[in-house]
Amino acid sequence: MKIQTKYFVYAAIIYLITAYFSLGHLHPDEYYQILEFAAYKLHLNSPNGLTWEFYEQIRPTIQVWPVVYLYQLIANFTLPNPFFVAFLTRVFSGILSLLAIYLFIKTFINQLDSDRKKHWFILLSIFSWLAVFNSIRYSSENISGKLFLIALCLIISSHGRKSFLSYLVYGIILGLSFIVRYQTGFMIIGFFMWLVIINRTPMKYCLALAIGVLLAIGLGSISDYYFYGNWVFTPWRYFAANILQGKAATFSEDPWYFYLSIAGFVPYGPLFIVASLYFMLAYPKHTMTWIMLPFIVVHLIISHKEPRFLTPLLSFMPLVILLSLQHLEQKYNWHLGKKLIALNTGAWRFNLFAVAVVMFFPSAMQIRINELLYKNYWQPTAFNYITEGGNVLDFYKHTNLRLIPIQEPHQLDCHNNENCIVALTCQETVKYGAPAGKLIFSDCPSWIFKLNFNGWLDRTALYNIYEMHSIESK
Repeated sequence: MKIQTKYFVYAAIIYLITAYFSLGHLHPDEYYQILEFAAYKLHLNSPNGLTWEFYEQIRPTIQVWPVVYLYQLIANFTLPNPFFVAFLTRVFSGILSLLAIYLFIKTFINQLDSDRKKHWFILLSIFSWLAVFNSIRYSSENISGKLFLIALCLIISSHGRKSFLSYLVYGIILGLSFIVRYQTGFMIIGFFMWLVIINRTPMKYCLALAIGVLLAIGLGSISDYYFYGNWVFTPWRYFAANILQGKAATFSEDPWYFYLSIAGFVPYGPLFIVASLYFMLAYPKHTMTWIMLPFIVVHLIISHKEPRFLTPLLSFMPLVILLSLQHLEQKYNWHLGKKLIALNTGAWRFNLFAVAVVMFFPSAMQIRINELLYKNYWQPTAFNYITEGGNVLDFYKHTNLRLIPIQEPHQLDCHNNENCIVALTCQETVKYGAPAGKLIFSDCPSWIFKLNFNGWLDRTALYNIYEMHSIESK
């Protein structure tokens, strides 16, 4: 079955729109370990405010430098807009993801035995809402997973085009996936084992891959040297801090079955779990089994768990689901009945609705406050707040913005020669009353208080922003 160009044209449009509107970060690490590090190198912040990982020198920095160089390149022509720079990183992520998805489809589509399955393989790989949402993230999980996917597909599809040099390049790409996110190393180990034990790949090509991986790790060490200012082997320091010293466990310790929560990513989340288990039993010699199994087992063992940790496996799921279905048909003569077909139709319609939602909503709602301040307040500004909710981030702010924690609204710290802004959460606005200033931003419509079940508003960083006075027109 030919992969129709129109699918990727539609995908390019959808991914571009999503990249534009998906302001902010999905998880704090996406910001604090990349953009905040870039802000430090661009002298937009002080090292005093950086996370503990900076001082422990445990984070890879290979993703930081493209942001720094892109910012500096734009600065040669005009004042860089940090929101535009972040948008370009999401565009890059989308392009990389579409390339990886295309190679993945092209490499594995012929393992499916019917045009119908192949059609669904294409649709699920490109247009599932999780694929759309994650593919434009400039996060370590997404970039690492897509680099691994590219290397995997190039190696699997090389066939008669093998050469030491080509495998060296593939190894470098594999190594890049590792130095972006170290946990991907368990996928690489599983893949190497499959190449040696199952695929019987000649050792000279395995050696070329290994050398390529080591070269990429060396590149990562050089990157870290220029960022941290001294030679440091961050993979080891990361392992020592988070595993040997147990710092990762201080965030949370979760049971192995925590990852069953992935079933909540409807409509296909439950299938991810069931199909993965069935697939690894049904296809013990398949490449995906050898890649997925060590990665999953290690994450089950590690006490600190988050669904995003398994993001690198997301691209595999369409193939895993459809090959599992194919195995059921071939071995047990089991086919989808009318009710299951109808259920799948409903699931796909829900998925398309979810795609429409994620296309136009920011990833982090508080990023709108950063955007408001950046666009409207160029003069020195005092930003007063009681509850710090990550609402002003260094990468996105003007350097003349002062962040001032206060105890009560009447304790404002503002000078006559600067803009005076105060931020109150919805509940703080009720408790203290609205200040006398001008309301310039609100997350707190009156109806929201009627939905305050179990006091969730008390634990949520939704804000009213007030301008007490402005010098912008002076």
